[in-house]
Order: sequence, then C-alpha cells, then structure tokens
Amino acid sequence: MHELLFIYVARVAPTWEVTWFFLLQGACLVLEFRLKNSFLAHRRRLHWAVSGPLTIGFVMATADWLFFPPLVRNGVDARAISECLAVVKFLKEKIQWT
Repeated sequence: MHELLFIYVARVAPTWEVTWFFLLQGACLVLEFRLKNSFLAHRRRLHWAVSGPLTIGFVMATADWLFFPPLVRNGVDARAISECLAVVKFLKEKIQWT
C-alpha cells in the first residue's frame, strides 16, 4: 500500500525501495520484541535515554537509505516545497499580511 501511495505521489514506476523500508522496519520490530522478551526474563532493560536515540537513529538511517531517495530522485520534494510556497503566497494575499 505504501508503494502504491508513492506511485501516485511521484507518478513513476515503482522501485520497491519504500516496500523494502517498511519490510525492514517490521522485521526489526519483531527482532526488538524478541530481544526485549529475552532480556525481561533476566530483568535487564536498556534505559530510555539509550533505547530512544538508538530507535530514532535507526529509523533516520534507514529512511535516508530507502525512503527519501525515491522522493528526491523524482523531484517530489521540490514540488511539495513549491506548493507550500504557493499556499503561503495565497494566504498572504487573502489576509493582507505584510
């Protein structure tokens, strides 16, 4: 489903990078749950100050590797920025913002 949304947004043939991103996230989530369950049996857990940045870092690294390249490669980011600028310009004109 995510790949289909990317096809609609980018209007190009699928490269399956987005699908691999979400499959990797799901597989790593299963691995994380299994590791946590094995550590909980011994009453050891990583502190949130360690596990939080590790999780965010992993998501950011894999997104930079698999999620964002199809968007940037097909100019979706530039189109989104130009549309946001058009909305801001429209709002400025409508509310007479100086």
